[in-house]
Amino acid sequence: MAGPLTLPPSSLCMHYPQLIARHDPALGALVHPKERLYYAMLLVASLALYALLALFLLGAVATPETGAAIGAVGLYAALFGLGFFFVHGLMIGRIRGNGVRVTASQFPALHRQVTAHAARLGMRAIPDVFIMQEGGALNAFATRFFGRDFVVVYSDVLALAQARGEAAVGFIVAHELGHVARGHLRFRWLTMPGRLVPYLGAAWSRACEYTCDRFGAHCQPEGAVDGLLVLAAGPALYREVDAREYMRQVETEKGFWVKRAELMSTHPHLPRRVAALVRAGAAVPDYSPIRYDAHAGLHVAR
Repeated sequence: MAGPLTLPPSSLCMHYPQLIARHDPALGALVHPKERLYYAMLLVASLALYALLALFLLGAVATPETGAAIGAVGLYAALFGLGFFFVHGLMIGRIRGNGVRVTASQFPALHRQVTAHAARLGMRAIPDVFIMQEGGALNAFATRFFGRDFVVVYSDVLALAQARGEAAVGFIVAHELGHVARGHLRFRWLTMPGRLVPYLGAAWSRACEYTCDRFGAHCQPEGAVDGLLVLAAGPALYREVDAREYMRQVETEKGFWVKRAELMSTHPHLPRRVAALVRAGAAVPDYSPIRYDAHAGLHVAR
């Protein structure tokens, strides 16, 4: 079994005030370097836009016509914000109303994984975890509402554990806990204007995904590559995927539209995520015909 994913000291980076590095300095080394950079850019852009808006509002007070126009825009913005808040609240209500809450007696194996991973990530509180049935969709996500964190795992992901995929499920769960532990869901209103800047918000989100992949591998190293291959090929076929060949698609499948799709996406393409984890030291699964020796830099056929 592979050990916890760790990076060399040169990979240490400062990050915006969150909770992780204070509990375990090794976790700070797992934060993707660009996460801090893009967050700083988001923060600067947001504060600049907020300042420009304030100056514009102050300058428009003396002009009734402009003031009325701004008032109308403000009203629509407030209505949009309320609408978003209402829709999010309904989503949380649906999760809590229909989902199965994971407890020590309800899905105890998953509860033990969540508890162990949360402790390893130095989390002060464990989010509420719910199982949801979503018509075969293979996904999990973290969200936050009124200061309360939630992790939702779709039932088909959990069913993977019944087919000897416990480690893959553990990685996916730890990845979502990483979003909570890193504070990716906190104070999102502060950086909202910056995330409207083309490509910037998506770039920060992709960096966060790389960070949470590393956190997931730190908690569940033997399931890291498995977890991503499950998302790529599904629970029935992921063991048929050659991880090394899949990684090579980063070089073989490229071009304007492939790159544009990734630049506009909140998640990096899956082959790139697999390659990043393997380069960081995650083990290629035993079932893969080709393994990567991170220390020797060699690809060894089994």
